Amino acid sequence: MSEKAISEALTLDEAFRAVFFMTDQYLAREREPDEGLVLFHQYLQSDPARWEDWEAAVRRALEVGATDPLVENLHRSE
Repeated sequence: MSEKAISEALTLDEAFRAVFFMTDQYLAREREPDEGLVLFHQYLQSDPARWEDWEAAVRRALEVGATDPLVENLHRSE
């Protein structure tokens, strides 16, 4: 399989699949994964409300002045 370029802009579907696969990858690597994350993964697979919840989370992330959960880790001084 050839290396596919990663776009900076994803569709909602692509971003959702990325979250699913990242969670799936983490669970596969951990010998004793956190039960809450296992339940979250099951929720992503099976709960009919997941898409509306996903859209609400994306809207929240796009709000002006929304907290960026990455800032603490990306910009902390060593």
